[in-house]
Amino acid sequence: MVKHFVFLLVLFHGVAHAQVRLTLQEAIAKTLQHNFDIGVADIDVQQAARNNTLGNAGFAPNVILSTSTSRSKSNVYNELASGAVQSNPKAGSTNINPALTVNWTIFDGGRMFLIKKQLNEFEALSQVQLKAQIQTMVSRTIQMYAQVVWQRKQLLANSTAIALAKTRMEVSDLKFKTGASAKIDYLQARVDYNARRSDSVRFVANLTNAADSLNVLMGERENTTYIVDDSLSLNKNLKAIDNDRLRDINLSLSAYRTNTEISKLNAKIAKSSFLPTVTFNGGYVYNQTTNATGFALFSRSYGPNGMLSASIPVFGGGNLRRQSDVASLQVMRDQLLYEKQNTVVGRQYRTGWRNYQLAVTAYQIADENIGYAKENLDVQQSRFRLGVGTTLEVRQAENDYVIALSTLYTAAYDLKVNETVVLELENQLVKQ
Repeated sequence: MVKHFVFLLVLFHGVAHAQVRLTLQEAIAKTLQHNFDIGVADIDVQQAARNNTLGNAGFAPNVILSTSTSRSKSNVYNELASGAVQSNPKAGSTNINPALTVNWTIFDGGRMFLIKKQLNEFEALSQVQLKAQIQTMVSRTIQMYAQVVWQRKQLLANSTAIALAKTRMEVSDLKFKTGASAKIDYLQARVDYNARRSDSVRFVANLTNAADSLNVLMGERENTTYIVDDSLSLNKNLKAIDNDRLRDINLSLSAYRTNTEISKLNAKIAKSSFLPTVTFNGGYVYNQTTNATGFALFSRSYGPNGMLSASIPVFGGGNLRRQSDVASLQVMRDQLLYEKQNTVVGRQYRTGWRNYQLAVTAYQIADENIGYAKENLDVQQSRFRLGVGTTLEVRQAENDYVIALSTLYTAAYDLKVNETVVLELENQLVKQ
């Protein structure tokens, strides 16, 4: 059997450029650190946090410091009422005007308070979406890692089949040469041996594809092939939760609830447009003018100024009413979407839980059956060596044992996948 493993490793080396040890926890850590979707969601959280400020909500005033200066030179000729004449072909004029201005909305119908609450909800939504993305990517990583383990196990089962076929082929050849059996037993064993070797190519391809998919999730190079764990821990004792608990902890439903709250705030913001707006405009202005000719050769003024203004929307073509109605309809729409998602998640959980229970049962049966299949194979091989059993009997025992192995590995994979699906829906894969 060791020789056949060497054959498979040589075959696998033809498509693998590098092999490194990788545990499930290391795979999850790589995904959390390098996964592109998680990185994008994390940036969304940072953007929402930076947008969530009092200034962005409209609480803070706009303060502008500005200045201007001008200089001119003119050919001036003035005849004054006193009879005097001013004539200056190069009369200069200079004006300096720095100013500090303030524009502050004092009251806008409560709009700024509602916007601040909405910004809080947007930040909360981005955090929920990040957590959901992390749960999803971790779930996919566990499932893909389990698939890599499963494909390696399938390769192992096929290697076992190769070894069994080779042993039967050698025994049949010896019995044929000694005249104890016909050559057809050897030929059948040889056909089975070559068929199993051909199957190895397909299993290696499946393993390589699974490893590539795992690399994408972890943000790693696609040509890296990992040596994974021989088996994964299986939880056969999960307990189902009720619908109320599921609604509270499921991240998808939490995102839909937050979207509904955002829509409700948006409807209130639209209604606040009907209320008056009070604005303060003021500042501190300095003005200095210097003239070479004229009545005022020098003038200067400075000091504060301010103005309080109020505006009330009277008619705007019905747009304010339209915007308010549309916002109210959006609340109804988002509420319906939440109810729909609640139904979808409930169905997903019921389906996932049933599949998990079936997977536990299937695994327990497969785990029990492997012992019977191995014992049957040992008996049939002994009978065949003694000349009591037939080739057909031992061949059937070999196939049954290989199928039992493959079934056990598949059952373990299915159990891990369904366990992961249930835990993802329960928001239990990653403790935040």
